Amino acid sequence: IYAGGQSFPVMDETLGWLGTTQYLFGQIEVTYGMAVMIAMYIGFWYALSRTAWGKHVYAVGNDPEAARLSGIHVRRTVLSVYLVAGLTYGIAAWQALGRVPNADPNAFQLGNLDSITAVVIGGTSLFGGRGSLIGTLIGVLIVGVLRNGLTLIGIDPLWQDLVTGVLVIAAVALDQLSRWRRV
Repeated sequence: IYAGGQSFPVMDETLGWLGTTQYLFGQIEVTYGMAVMIAMYIGFWYALSRTAWGKHVYAVGNDPEAARLSGIHVRRTVLSVYLVAGLTYGIAAWQALGRVPNADPNAFQLGNLDSITAVVIGGTSLFGGRGSLIGTLIGVLIVGVLRNGLTLIGIDPLWQDLVTGVLVIAAVALDQLSRWRRV
């Protein structure tokens, strides 16, 4: 409402810094945003797979009551996950400003659909307690290649969203089927 639905160019170099391109070995284009993403990926992998906090996150996601009964502070763990997620969203917004130097209130409206699709395709359960960062990375690559391919062959963005939605439905159905078979 404050922006009136208008986009504003970002003039501050600090906000566009993550989109700055450098060259590795004189040929390979790399942005600071890519370096930040790789560092975050490694950090989250370590935190989720090698720390007590990560084990608590998976335990709370799988069964909060069982986690509580085993001595995990469920509310504190959930709060910490939301705090880390908020920080991650802020860094993602900063990276978006590096890619497209316009502050647009309508940008990335369906980014959450792509994110959910990538995570579910990567094997993370929407119902908690199961998933891996390697699977998520593979899911991100699948969704990214699919979106890029559909754009390159000239498919309308609305149809791309439909395809992504169908992927989410298929992935959730497969997740439910695998859960049902285990019971």
